[in-house]
Amino acid sequence: MIIHRRIQRKLSHDIALGALLLCMLITHPIAPAYSQSVQRIAAIVNNDVVSIFDLQARMRVVIASSGIRPSRRIQQRLKRQVLRTLIDERLQLQEAKKRNVSISKRNIQAAMAALERQNNIKPGTFGSFLRSKGLPRTAVFARIRAQIAWSKLIRRRLLPRITIGDKEVAEVMARLKARRGQVEYRVSELFLPVDSAGQESAVRKTAQRLADELRAGARFTAVARQFSAAASASTGGDLGWIQQSVLNEELASVIPKMKPGTIAGPIRTLSGFQIYRLAGKRKVLEPSADKAVVDLRRIKLPLPNNSSKQEIQVQTNLAKSLSETVGGCADMVSVAKQAKATGKVLLGKMQVGKLGKPLRGVVRELEIGKASAPVRTPSGISIFMICDKKMPESNLPTPERIKERLTQERLSVLIRRYMRDLRSAAVVDLRV
Repeated sequence: MIIHRRIQRKLSHDIALGALLLCMLITHPIAPAYSQSVQRIAAIVNNDVVSIFDLQARMRVVIASSGIRPSRRIQQRLKRQVLRTLIDERLQLQEAKKRNVSISKRNIQAAMAALERQNNIKPGTFGSFLRSKGLPRTAVFARIRAQIAWSKLIRRRLLPRITIGDKEVAEVMARLKARRGQVEYRVSELFLPVDSAGQESAVRKTAQRLADELRAGARFTAVARQFSAAASASTGGDLGWIQQSVLNEELASVIPKMKPGTIAGPIRTLSGFQIYRLAGKRKVLEPSADKAVVDLRRIKLPLPNNSSKQEIQVQTNLAKSLSETVGGCADMVSVAKQAKATGKVLLGKMQVGKLGKPLRGVVRELEIGKASAPVRTPSGISIFMICDKKMPESNLPTPERIKERLTQERLSVLIRRYMRDLRSAAVVDLRV
């Protein structure tokens, strides 16, 4: 029950987070040119109408919240995928109504209050905020209502079906221990399905356009939430940490070659096109080097702001000589005095990950008791030395965390099947 409550809180958080994207339009307001009179039909979903206005309003929300470049060509490319999202939301709302899932005024108020807190909006002014930014109230609240209804439905119908036993948790723990030291990757995905041969070309072009936008700086999490048809869309495409030994054939041919932060794809699979992002890389049960706490010492040779090239070279040569001759931690203070160094020598204990970016890279690779090569800083040229290093404990997850992760994985599969069944049973008439 504790695990289920955590999952329920996460689902509620996903509602607030997903709705939060709607308020990222603070700097990208929707132009008032879109009139409520634009009511031509874009699609009919089981007798429920999705209008052209709905589609246009959501397109503006998607572009502003995801960082996609707002060109007419891009909007045309992505229109069908945005329409698919609106259709799925209609199906979710219809299913929720069928199952007697209600959306109370309190639910809406809680969502608005969360958005006000997260965006530093004065309590009780969410409606006026929407008006001031030119946001169509109907489009914003349609999104919020769909998320609330779907989350409630999942909690009621799917979550109770999942039971994770202690034996399963123990097996996962044993596998993790056996894989200690193996490489694992933090992977995110974006999936676009190809439901028929006639869609192949159009979906390929859409996938390529999204991949281009992601490489140009669009936010992967926001784009995946809006466009991905995978169950992971609710978490922004995040698949979590995956061990190299359990990568499927498709991922094993792509992920190990990637650098953190890069995009791969689109890649054609049996059912559609995949786009991947590698968020991180580490070794199983081995804590990150950035979590290490080091006892750091420094010898800094000063350089005035207007130093000449010759003065810089002189100090650089001296720093290099000191780096090669200093005998160890015990010599750092005395050598600093002899070299007329400035600033503190004993910097104390510091976590590697909290150091500045250039220095972090230097310290991460340093051996204890060995001086670094000269490092240029804003106020001089320095050499650094680690005199002690303490690594944190192993990052072995707790049984509760493993059980929560297994529950989320099972829930993801059930959600995918649920949506597949809703789509296959629906009567959808596309008009655009």
